[in-house]
Amino acid sequence: MIENPMAKQYTVGVFPGDGQGPPVIEAATKVLSAAGKKFGFSIQFKEYPYSGEHYLNTGELLPETTLQELRELPAILFGGVGHPEVTPGLLSREILLKIADRLDLYISERPVRLMPGVKSYLRTKNNEAIDYVIIREHSGGLNGKIGGSVLKGTSGETAQETLMYSRYQVERCLRYAFQVAASPNRNGKLTLTSKSSLQPHVYDLWSRVFKEMGETEFPHIERNYIEVDDICMQLVRYPEIFDVIVTGNLTGDILANVGAVSQGGAGYASIGSLHPGKTGMFGPMRASAEFYETSHLQANPIAAISAATMLLRYLGQEPAAAKIEEAMIITLATEVMAEGTLLSRFQTLEVAEMIINRL
Repeated sequence: MIENPMAKQYTVGVFPGDGQGPPVIEAATKVLSAAGKKFGFSIQFKEYPYSGEHYLNTGELLPETTLQELRELPAILFGGVGHPEVTPGLLSREILLKIADRLDLYISERPVRLMPGVKSYLRTKNNEAIDYVIIREHSGGLNGKIGGSVLKGTSGETAQETLMYSRYQVERCLRYAFQVAASPNRNGKLTLTSKSSLQPHVYDLWSRVFKEMGETEFPHIERNYIEVDDICMQLVRYPEIFDVIVTGNLTGDILANVGAVSQGGAGYASIGSLHPGKTGMFGPMRASAEFYETSHLQANPIAAISAATMLLRYLGQEPAAAKIEEAMIITLATEVMAEGTLLSRFQTLEVAEMIINRL
């Protein structure tokens, strides 16, 4: 059974994974442990070995027994999985996405915030301009579950992927997005985005629920709609106009990468995969190939430590999360750290110690 958020002891599952995953997750767990000592709670970390290296050594991906264990945990820290000797996509599909699917982690939450001292790739924008949240529906849409191919390998081969959403999936995602927009640290603005011109049936459903829910449950939230091709341009030109963005599975995946570049690169981008009230999974962004390079001693841990603050908020430990963020901001503002996934002057665990010393 999931532990009470008011409890002082938590068990968190840890998947260090491959590439830069192990060092940045180690940095995040050290910061979490230090915050626990300061704020009066403790976290027991239950480590799982499943990764590309583990698969090559054992042939094992993710056992059913582990999935059962994860359902009983309040949260998971996940590094990343990828290996050049493993079929592309296999590890993500059979470990990371399998956890998200089987635990019904239907929200992918991507805070996009440029911290002081970090350079955005949008060189004309400062930290006051880039501060928004992307809420991506993560259980439906184009997710590879509905579709197939015929006459594969012949000149007549035909392949199909089907975009499908139920009202239930749309409602629960939009309700969560409205709740985020209504939270004290946001500005009460929610933007729905899609490609309604090419997907009129599915996004007619999204837009109707968006309007109905906004009018009946969240009348104080400012609502607007922008087509996804337009929002990609606006996120580069005028990121300061956005507060909370909600969208479907595929478009959310793309926008998250626009956001990551805006906030300084993948080394600063954290992800939360959530089922509110149940298990949540948190970790650094894993889309960049740089994440799986071998410069592990100088892997940028900020995304993983930011993910740790998301985890603490999920557990109800807001003061600890806020203090870690304050320590990160001071560290980043006073030390030239990195651009992207690699540190320029320090080692991974040195950065973790800098943050711990400022708690």
